[in-house]
Formats: sequence, structure tokens, C-alpha cells
Amino acid sequence: MYSDETITIDIDKLRDDLRDGSLGAFYGGGFGGALMEAFDAEGASEEELIEMALQRGINLGEYEE
Repeated sequence: MYSDETITIDIDKLRDDLRDGSLGAFYGGGFGGALMEAFDAEGASEEELIEMALQRGINLGEYEE
């Protein structure tokens, strides 16, 4: 659920964390889908990154600038 509050986030840090987390799942656990998620994060738009983060339960407040 979205609120009316607007924040500015560090999109580069979010992209890096999403990509690195997926790569860690791939290399650490052999989860093949995680490799695709890492590629998805690399090429995603800002809106797509935010949606990916929300689906994973990431607190976007941690990326506030």
C-alpha cells in the first residue's frame, strides 16, 4: 500500500543491493532464478526497482537521501 508521503531514494544503492542480494542467493544457494533477478535489477527502470524492492519487503526508508 502506498502512502501520500514522497521520499527521495538513492536508486543506485537500491539497484546495487537488489542485484548483489540476488547474486548472493545464486552463488550461495544455487537458486537459478536469482541470477535472472540480478539481470532484471541491472536493467530495471527506477519504478521497476521500487516495485521489486516492495515485493521483497525492503524498507525503502533505508535508502532515503
